[in-house]
Amino acid sequence: MKKQTILLLLIFLFNVPARSQSMGYKTIDVGGEFQWYSKGFITTLHLAYNFPVHHSLQARLGYNKSNWKTKGNHDNEEGGGLGFSFGYRYYFLVRPHGFFLGARTDISNLSIDWRQGTSKGKSKIWAFQPTAETGYMFLINDLFFISPSFAAGVQSNIKTEGQPVGNGFIVLAGISAGWKF
Repeated sequence: MKKQTILLLLIFLFNVPARSQSMGYKTIDVGGEFQWYSKGFITTLHLAYNFPVHHSLQARLGYNKSNWKTKGNHDNEEGGGLGFSFGYRYYFLVRPHGFFLGARTDISNLSIDWRQGTSKGKSKIWAFQPTAETGYMFLINDLFFISPSFAAGVQSNIKTEGQPVGNGFIVLAGISAGWKF
């Protein structure tokens, strides 16, 4: 009986320090996001897998409403379409909240109506947009989050059917909210 008690005590004493070394916990974020830029806005649903310490992978699916007005290749360029993105965030706190830096790649299939003088037309494009972002995730009761963000990227039209339309540097301001599971 003494041997069993001592053995159980030793197992317990060695197991507690080993378990206490693991930090953080895995979570999955589900939410919505709105980003505004001077040439339109993007609304998305997003899903993030948060690793126990610092790292997060994201996938987003949404709609890009583009309005380049006179900043494009024509007098007026307006349209929109579906898009998706994949990204990564690094959180400076151990758990996935607080200040973060990230990078993502957006791909959108846009249908753009353009007007040049009296001429009108439609162009269909695949837009590729690598973007760097920063922001802060506010965590409420460990379940709900609100995250304002600031991002900058370059939109490149990688495939165009019709007339070439505007592309170039964009700056985005956004906010997202959702739940952690």
